[in-house]
Amino acid sequence: MGKFDPNAIQAQIDNLSAERDQIDQAIVALQGALRNMAGHKQRELRLSEPGSEDVTLHDAVKQACMNMVDGITRQRVINAIEGMYPFLKPKSPSVAASLINLTKGDQPMLTIAIEGTGRSPSYYSTEQETIHHLSQDEARDLLDETTTHGTGGWQSLFSSLQKNFDKTNGAIKLTAQQRGRIYKYYRLGGGGWQDRVKRIFRRELPRLF
Repeated sequence: MGKFDPNAIQAQIDNLSAERDQIDQAIVALQGALRNMAGHKQRELRLSEPGSEDVTLHDAVKQACMNMVDGITRQRVINAIEGMYPFLKPKSPSVAASLINLTKGDQPMLTIAIEGTGRSPSYYSTEQETIHHLSQDEARDLLDETTTHGTGGWQSLFSSLQKNFDKTNGAIKLTAQQRGRIYKYYRLGGGGWQDRVKRIFRRELPRLF
């Protein structure tokens, strides 16, 4: 039996991790290119259809929201409309009013996932509670005790996620607020927390990443 060399094994792990990161980056880039191609084709079809310029701003807001599902903000909707319907020239106050209107009524299309405060935007979702099934590796990352050490936004989020996880069947219930927080915190920057939450949910909720 050869001599056990932990340094060599660690080096192999580091190399494999680096390759995994490169593969992840390549996948993300390809997914982005595919979305751009699909979006460009859809815009061509929309703009070539008779009466496409009859689309109202409210209709455009609804379409943008349906495409996003989660992580919906006023600025994201504006950007989407400018790409899909450039002739509309959406104004920020008008889009904000339309989003608010979509949260009202007996059967609202949108729910407010996170209420905006100050310069922090409101986040909306087209879905209420959703159920997802995690693999063993994903569940292990979720239940890692280190995720709830200390205090802060990420720690409180992981604590709430762990409480909603059913170990017997690997299912987790996510509220609109939890999905909104995942999207919000992930977009704040890179790091260990972002990497972990991506490993857990990117298979079930690729739209958040």
